[in-house]
Amino acid sequence: MKLVAAALVAVAASWMLAGSAAGQAAEVRVVVNGVDVPLAVPAVVFNGQVMAPMSGLFEPMGAIAAYYETDRSIVVTNRVRTTLVLWLNETAVLVNGQPQSLPVAPALLGSEVFVPVQATFALLGAWARFDEAERAVFVNSQITGITPQVASGALQVSVDATGPVQVETNVLSNPDRLVVDFINATLRTQGRQYAVGEAGVDRIRTAQFQVKPFISRMVFDLNQPVEISITSAPTSYLVTLQVRPRGAAPWQAAGNGPNASPLTPAGPVKVTAVGFQSDGQAGRITVDSTGPMEYKIREFAFPDRLAIDMQNAVFIPVKREISVDGTSVVSIRAAQFTARPPVTRIVVTLKRKLNYVVNRSAGQLTVDLNTNMAARGHLVAIDPGHGGQDPGAIGPSGLREADVVLDIAMRVRDLLARDGIRVLLLRDSDATVDLEDRPRLAREGGATLYVSIHANASPRAAVNGTETFYLTPQSLVLAQMIQDELGVVLGIPSRGIKTANFVVLRDNEMPAVLVETAFISHADDELRLRDQAFRQHVAEAVHHGIARFLAIYPVPQQAP
Repeated sequence: MKLVAAALVAVAASWMLAGSAAGQAAEVRVVVNGVDVPLAVPAVVFNGQVMAPMSGLFEPMGAIAAYYETDRSIVVTNRVRTTLVLWLNETAVLVNGQPQSLPVAPALLGSEVFVPVQATFALLGAWARFDEAERAVFVNSQITGITPQVASGALQVSVDATGPVQVETNVLSNPDRLVVDFINATLRTQGRQYAVGEAGVDRIRTAQFQVKPFISRMVFDLNQPVEISITSAPTSYLVTLQVRPRGAAPWQAAGNGPNASPLTPAGPVKVTAVGFQSDGQAGRITVDSTGPMEYKIREFAFPDRLAIDMQNAVFIPVKREISVDGTSVVSIRAAQFTARPPVTRIVVTLKRKLNYVVNRSAGQLTVDLNTNMAARGHLVAIDPGHGGQDPGAIGPSGLREADVVLDIAMRVRDLLARDGIRVLLLRDSDATVDLEDRPRLAREGGATLYVSIHANASPRAAVNGTETFYLTPQSLVLAQMIQDELGVVLGIPSRGIKTANFVVLRDNEMPAVLVETAFISHADDELRLRDQAFRQHVAEAVHHGIARFLAIYPVPQQAP
């Protein structure tokens, strides 16, 4: 591996030092979803792979990357929880905990971390090719599934993608058609036609319309004028098209704007198979279906179990039992849990608590289980904001932020402790802890991770939702993972991750984030924060985000 890295360094050195016009002309561009990524230093080509600095490389694909000097690892994660762990000078890579390999190892060239562009993006599910003639590597999101459904006189088309897609619409005449173009998107479903015959649409045709730049096209052949609304899921790359005859009554009371609720499907999704692949310690559960699946996961104890509920889903095999009897997984059972509404439940019985990562495509759901023994060397500092003389923000009906976040923090502590992870709770009562003391107490206590929990407030009473703040690059992945989990389970707007120069973030050398669970100043959010079940959901989301991060973040070595 060192010989490969040395060779790459030599190639890069000659490239960067070339001051001639020929050397400048040979520079390689990286274009991701139509964005010409500004590279900190020029990319190089090594063994057929474009090697580029990772800074800013993955954002146009809706992903983030961070480098951890502790074990020389690079972590890349995206909105659908795909997580890659790469190491400098190593071709081995973990994809959601599963081992794979790279054609070229990442390398540190000067102060920049270089990664193999095509291979890394491919592991995220993107299409990536190097065009020698243009001296550019082009990377696009891929469309992996198209599912049309009709209900109440309206047509809904769910479009699954592996990254963000830009959508443009146009209406053509003679014959009447509605054209929907997905810009910088590669179609990975077979070009096909879908017969509709309702909602003003005779049929839908799909094809790869153009390749430079890539445009995937969907054509609706119309028999009357229609209206279309387009929504993008904040916690996945799912795009939903909703089409109805122009002037018809809205099919949802909430309307058909950006925050419209999805249509009720015309019929339930059929779950056709459930499988399990062991990796020796834990393994992967696969759930195959006839279309996109909505799911909820619940955790139970005594014994430890995961219950995966597939919403609006009929289990075709009727019953499925998989006896595993491994070191961590005992068995997996699947059956129809309820008939009205139809819910398919998969129960995973465990010998001990496991972490899990869920990935969803048009026709399959995968749940990767991992033992995450390395996480038990960590000490997580949980900081309930405010307290004592500082009540924090106060809601319209008098709910105090300090009380809410203490309860949520204690729930997070209990969930982490159940995993065998040590926790330092910076206050366990309504006590005053000076703001400047909090990072110091965590540091002196030996913490390796810092999570501050708050409830947000705004002078504008209509603002609501959840968001997570970070400051340093090493905290970026932790913030994204926690916010991913909050966005999935809370049912309120996900406001994303943001940087902020808060004291508890600025004075921390360890990965540190500040979680704003909801807006206590918003009447509905305050009502939610009063609810014990909602607080538990918040705690579980924060716990899952921390557990995901600890699965890839090494325990820092203690100074001698």
